[in-house]
Amino acid sequence: MSEPPKPPKQTVIKIDPGTLILIISALILLPLLITGFLGQ
Repeated sequence: MSEPPKPPKQTVIKIDPGTLILIISALILLPLLITGFLGQ
């Protein structure tokens, strides 16, 4: 069986591993910063 042709426009955005780590670290650090400021 042959695979169906993929559409030229890909909805999936290719993310670099560096930016992915940056996003994950931001998601982890931002709530900690917010709770830290609110806790003071």
